Parts: sequence; C-alpha cells; structure tokens
Amino acid sequence: MHIFKTLFSQLDRHRVFYLLWLLFLLNVFTFKQLTLNEDDVDSKELVIIKRIDRSAFRQLDMKKILMWNPWYGDFGFALDDDFAFSRVGCKFTNCILSKNKNIVTPERADAIVFLYTNLCELPKVHGRQEYQRFVLLTDDPPMCYPRNYFERNNLFGSFFNWTISYRENADVTWKRGWIEKLDKPTKKNSFSQMRLRTNKKKKKLVGWYVARCGSMSKREGYINELKEYIQVDSFGPCGNLSCPETNGSPGEALQPCLDMLADNYKFVLAFERFICDDFVTKRFFDLLSRDTVPIVFGGADYTRIAPPHSFIDALSFNPRQLADRLLELDKSDRQYYRHFWWKDFYQVTPLLSTRPFCDLCEKLNSNLPRKVYRDIDAWWYNSTKCSGPEDRGIVIRNKGNEDLHSIQIPWSLDD
Repeated sequence: MHIFKTLFSQLDRHRVFYLLWLLFLLNVFTFKQLTLNEDDVDSKELVIIKRIDRSAFRQLDMKKILMWNPWYGDFGFALDDDFAFSRVGCKFTNCILSKNKNIVTPERADAIVFLYTNLCELPKVHGRQEYQRFVLLTDDPPMCYPRNYFERNNLFGSFFNWTISYRENADVTWKRGWIEKLDKPTKKNSFSQMRLRTNKKKKKLVGWYVARCGSMSKREGYINELKEYIQVDSFGPCGNLSCPETNGSPGEALQPCLDMLADNYKFVLAFERFICDDFVTKRFFDLLSRDTVPIVFGGADYTRIAPPHSFIDALSFNPRQLADRLLELDKSDRQYYRHFWWKDFYQVTPLLSTRPFCDLCEKLNSNLPRKVYRDIDAWWYNSTKCSGPEDRGIVIRNKGNEDLHSIQIPWSLDD
C-alpha cells in the first residue's frame, strides 16, 4: 500500500488515469490472445497491442514540449507523436512535441518553447510547476528586430530558464550545419577527380542566390562595388536571373538552384544579412557540400567551423582586392583546386533541423540545477556583438537596402 501511495504522489492524476486505462486495454488484448489462435487475431489488433505494450510505461516519464506561439519552417518532427523523437534518431526518445494547448496543456508541459519573433507580449502561464522549463527560441540576431518592434515589455525578467539560439553560449545551440572529420579518407575527391568533375563545362566566375533584398551587413553595397571589377550573376527574387523552377517545400525547391550555381560557377557568394558573432546560415553549408568555393561575409569564426582553405572570407579584402584574388585563382587551376583538398577527409551535413529539439529532450532528462535569466535583454541584446564592414577596415561607398522587415519569409529560405 505504501508503494502505491508513493507512486500516486509522484505522478499527476492524469498520468495515473492514463496508465490504468492502458493496463485495462492490455488485459483485454492479452485475454484475447490467450483465447484465440494467432490466425484469428486481426493484424491491425496485433499492431495496436504492440504499440500499447511499448508505450504504456513510456508515458510514465514522457517529456512534453509545447510550442507556445506559431513558428516558421519545419523542425522535422511529427507533432503529438509519442515516437517522433525515436524516428529521427535522438539520443533520448521519451519526448513529444506539440503546438496544441488542448493536448499538451501549459500547466502540464515539461518545457514551453516561446518563439521570440512572434512573442508580442509576456506570456501569461498560470500555475507554473517546479519541474517546468520556459525556453526562449530565436534564430535571428537581435538587430533584425528592434527592441520594441512588437511593443513588448522592456525586459522579460526572471521568466525564461533556457535559450535556443545560434549563439554558442545558448543553453541549446541551433547550428545550421555540421562538418565532421571522417574516420577514413574517402579518396573520391582527389585533385584530378575534382578537376574532371568541375571541368565538364567551362565555369563562370561568381554567382549568388538571394531571397531577401535588405541587409544590415551592407552586402548589397559590397557586391555592387565588386561588380565594377568582375561579373557577378544574381539569381532569385532579388536578382535579375531566374533559377530552375521545381515543386516542393521552399527548402527543397531551392536545392536545384544551388546545384545549378555550383555546376556553373567557380565561386558562389554566401553573404550574410548580419555580421554578428556566431551567426552563420544554412547557405554556407549548402554550398560547402557542393563542388564550388563559397565566399563568406559574416561574423562567425569560419576557421573554427570549416577546414582551412575551404572558403574565401570577403571581409579580409575590399571589393577591388577580392576581385583581383578571384581573377588570380581563375587563371591557376592548381591554386583554385587547393580549396577542395579537405573533401577526402571531412563530411558536410547542411542542416539537421531536429538537432535542437533532440538536445532539448536530453536536457529535460538530465538532472540540471534550476536556472533563471534575470534579465533576458542583458543576454540577448547587450551581449550580442554585431558589426559592419567598416569595423573590419572596409569602406562601402553604396550601403544598399537596409529594410529588414521581411519576417514572413520561411526560415528555409534564410540567406
């Protein structure tokens, strides 16, 4: 009797009721299995029996993650699915992701994730439990949206426990790609093989795809000045050239365009809209995984992220110097193909959208001490370091378009 009292005190009544219901169904199906031959049991019923058997005790320690407000894009999980985290290969699989407050009530969620972009006011969640963790999710730098863009409270004090962000010092780091060293070299990307693949047809020099026409990084001004010395072909909604049209999600539809760029250009621009510490978008990893050389323009430490000489950093040159360097590489195959030396030894994974929530599930299963951000502005706004080209000694004559209010564009098109 003492054991049952202890169990009941540790579990909420909802979970106990759910467990009793499952045990009742197990008894019914078990009795049916004992009284019927295997051939008499419908295959669908056997599947149900197996699912109940697997999930009955999982529910006792199921971690429920509620998405509080709408978000853009797809995190790769089926919503309200007990086995979604198992299907995508997370280390911990006893989590469920939902945006339905009727299925996962805010009062019973183990974690509530708030998307900063759409957080118009401080959420009102009543009856906050000791075990609950409130998580701030944001993937754009703070300079993307002014501090009071949504007329929200001046600061969210003592509300958030964890953060999910591109920032390296976030509780869960949201990376747009990974580069991992292989255990054994592949020997598939030698100098001669790479040259054979990329020289099937004469490549042009520089191309890029851009879906957002404004930037705080002044990338448009840099590129306009670069065009004074070399030809740069611009594709996409903000360019004058069109990509091949395909069906599918925005992310899937963009891949043939990136294939076309890599097939036809020696260098492809991966210029970021913001020059902020740690900020690098998926476009860099997309291009790095193809047979072209990305030219980066951002605040991330690319030397730590990617192999040496796998990219060219535009912020190390002014536009005239960069043009001279690209023309020099265009004339020398040996110098150009040195940028591909690493492909035998490393593997690029452009995007694992499931990774942040896999990591969040792992944190919910760990015995971490309770943490509270007393002033989220101090972490998010005041300690985020962003800069411009002039801070690197590069003067841009034409600043370009700095209008950034394009938040309806899906994350998968982020560039």
